[in-house]
Amino acid sequence: MIFSRFKWDSQTVLELDRPLKAYIYFRNERLNLLTGFPESYPISLFTKKLSDLKLKERVKHPLVFHFYYEYGLVEQGLDYLVDNSKPLVVELEYKNSKKTSARKPKLAELPLKTLERPSWSEYKVAFGKVQEELLNGNCYQVNLTFPFDFMSEELLDPRDISDFFFAQKNLGAYAHATYLGDEMILSNSPECLFQYRDNEIFTMPIKGTMRRDGKSVKQLWQQMLADKKEEGELLMITDLLKNDLNRLESPTAKVIKLRAPLLVPGLLHQYSLIAVKLKEDISLAKTMKSLFPGGSITGAPKKRVMEIIGDIERYQRGIYCGSTLLCVGNKKAASINIRTASINIEERIWRYGAGGGITLLSRPVDEFKEMEDKVSSFLKLLKISGF
Repeated sequence: MIFSRFKWDSQTVLELDRPLKAYIYFRNERLNLLTGFPESYPISLFTKKLSDLKLKERVKHPLVFHFYYEYGLVEQGLDYLVDNSKPLVVELEYKNSKKTSARKPKLAELPLKTLERPSWSEYKVAFGKVQEELLNGNCYQVNLTFPFDFMSEELLDPRDISDFFFAQKNLGAYAHATYLGDEMILSNSPECLFQYRDNEIFTMPIKGTMRRDGKSVKQLWQQMLADKKEEGELLMITDLLKNDLNRLESPTAKVIKLRAPLLVPGLLHQYSLIAVKLKEDISLAKTMKSLFPGGSITGAPKKRVMEIIGDIERYQRGIYCGSTLLCVGNKKAASINIRTASINIEERIWRYGAGGGITLLSRPVDEFKEMEDKVSSFLKLLKISGF
């Protein structure tokens, strides 16, 4: 059983099933999920195949691509940071698709308990290393993240998890779920890597977080606007994303919105909206090469920061901080997979990543609290006991 679900609009879920093809790509091979057989297939062949798919092209059947963060390391020439056994991309082509309202869930809550989470002392050490890199002038901002592991108290059916998830209110604009036969991807992402429409590409970086705690949104927003650290964090990434878009075309990218508010469960964020008008039809390979991984989950400058992250974090981010691309008809939209869990159904293990951008103005206690707030936001959405 393989399926995908996507939030289509506030009232509708796009349900995809009956895969025509399903592959997981690694550095030197791919696994056919429909037959269970591996075959020699270097990741460069997948990228070449992606070059044949154009943004303007209408797809016959729905396509879903899950790009793991490590695919970006390979594309950036940082192969030495990638374990050969770790997945880089999932490619799914579905026969069936339908739009429907959310199903009534069988589950009233998700019974999860904490297994492992980063300690304050662990975080301080990593934060100190990031500050050293910033002080030495090696970067301007680093997105520092950690994994949080949970276990479900019972074996859960992935369809029940999906039904429960899409029955929740205030899901992120790019919320989605995919079940691959053993692993499940569950994402409540509010963030867009890119969206293509009428020869124009949009991107929407999110940086800056404040916990709402029942406070006035207007008051919190004024507080965020006055915060120089939050301002600098978003402006740096906005500039980085503008440059990324300009790699697609002549320098014509424009900032449509700068420092606009975004509400998600329990949190207030700020974001920018940037767009570039395309003069020519370009491929998905070129689009991903220019934009992936998203600057908001790396930092600046992108390639150097990805090296620093690889040295400091010392874990594979996987689907967290990767991107999910949905192609339906003429629609092509890719998320940045924040607020995202990877679930091993059989072992009942949930891994959720969280973190935030670090600059010279950052304070470790504030950043640690922000990371914890992002975890709490996801767990509250899932109605986990104690949050």
